[in-house]
Amino acid sequence: MTDMNVYFNKASHFNLYVLPSLLLLLPSLVMAENRVSPEFSGHIDLVSKYISRGLTNNPEDNNIAIQAGLNLSYQNFYVGYWGSTLDYSFPEFQGESRKRSEQFEHDFIVGYSHNFGQWTGDIWSATYYYPGGENTTSNEVGLTYARALNEKTQVTASISSYVYDVVYANQGDTFATLQMHYQLNDQWSTSIEAAANYFNNSGKYEGHDLGDTKRQYAFRYASLGLAYQLLENVNLSGQYIVGGYDRFDIKQKDLGVIGVSYTF
Repeated sequence: MTDMNVYFNKASHFNLYVLPSLLLLLPSLVMAENRVSPEFSGHIDLVSKYISRGLTNNPEDNNIAIQAGLNLSYQNFYVGYWGSTLDYSFPEFQGESRKRSEQFEHDFIVGYSHNFGQWTGDIWSATYYYPGGENTTSNEVGLTYARALNEKTQVTASISSYVYDVVYANQGDTFATLQMHYQLNDQWSTSIEAAANYFNNSGKYEGHDLGDTKRQYAFRYASLGLAYQLLENVNLSGQYIVGGYDRFDIKQKDLGVIGVSYTF
């Protein structure tokens, strides 16, 4: 199944990621259960723009973005990494000179997968790191549940919340998505998605670094996606985003994004 959301929502599907620093935990896990081997996977992507959570007015990277993810899973546990180029850096917003080495986002994820009736769920924690930035490393925890309605159709629901204040989010900011994915045939698939946000209007950086929150409950975006499996490990995808509103009550524009992904 092609995962188009990884291009547009960094926190949608954490099974694609891997966390290198946590790999040290794996030997003890393997010794505890020799019958199961760890599984490793990854992907490298090129996307026309990196749009985070429907913020089409201000893309994270307004140029072609290079993105990559790694994942290591063992039994029900997984660790992951996801990274992307940016066309800005937080240090330059904080009075420093621009450095290309700081124009990156690094996401580190750890999670637990489980079955709940007919649903498959993930409980996860993600740490978002921006090189050189002050008060920019954040942590978000979330739940993601998916269910197959039939052989071709799957629905996925996700909700996540920031654990503490940073310069771009207040503690308790909560993001939710609902997606339906449909496999058209062996090569083509499509998806529709809608997202909403609760924005906490109080926090350490509210009113200065973060700005003034003017909208606490917001429709973030709706999207329609289409993916095509070009080769066994190569997928083409596109997504049209209908923009909603950000925390400052600013309407986001509609925008189309395309990408190519190599999985291994």
